[in-house]
Amino acid sequence: MRLHLEMLSNRRRTEAYRQVILSNSAPLRNKVVMDLSCGTGIISLFCAQLARPPFCNVFAVEASSMAEYTRQLVKQNGCEEVVLQGRAEDIHLPERVDILVSEWMGNCLLFEFMVESVLLARDCWLEEGGVMWPSSAALTLVPCQANSYYAEKMAFWEQPYGLDCTPVHFNSHLIDPSDCLTAPCDALLLDMYTLEIKDLEANALEADSVHAGPAGQSFGGRLHRWNHRPAQEPCLETPHDHHPALEY
Repeated sequence: MRLHLEMLSNRRRTEAYRQVILSNSAPLRNKVVMDLSCGTGIISLFCAQLARPPFCNVFAVEASSMAEYTRQLVKQNGCEEVVLQGRAEDIHLPERVDILVSEWMGNCLLFEFMVESVLLARDCWLEEGGVMWPSSAALTLVPCQANSYYAEKMAFWEQPYGLDCTPVHFNSHLIDPSDCLTAPCDALLLDMYTLEIKDLEANALEADSVHAGPAGQSFGGRLHRWNHRPAQEPCLETPHDHHPALEY
């Protein structure tokens, strides 16, 4: 449950989905929704609460054994959504869906490569002209300095009391915006309506030197990223159009 606690505790993430659903409560009426990899079903519950059956039918899909707990949560909260346990490649729905929602983004956007399952579900189950939440995604990079943080949290562990304690370095932290050396730039932009799995197999980014900040700090180099996935053939459907009323 630790992972689900961490995700639900991320209020910015959860509230972002909730606000999108809340602002589209009217268009949700008479729609069929799939929440892929629903976890605890929090996003499914938001949809079901705002547009209850028979006005909105929600399929909550979860591959892990968490699906059984999700069924209990759905019942406990008085909702009537359908919880299906299975992978996107294996599930069978009684009908196609109007809206496909999924919180698939991981570290560096594509970690765990769950986006592959989202694309398979899109091609197999999303109605032509259907809506995807999120409809786009971006990986943004910005060079920064963290001298004060390094001195306080990292360098401390190098030789405290004459001992080498580097194995317990902190591995992640938040950086103050004032530490950024340049404006952010998008290293990767994904249109979830047209993206194909093959588009993610290899990407390269070249970062030229930049100069910013009062001390004239510089950043430069070349970053390469490869994603290697076995080729799969999803069932193909016609392209999907954007739906501005349900896009964010």
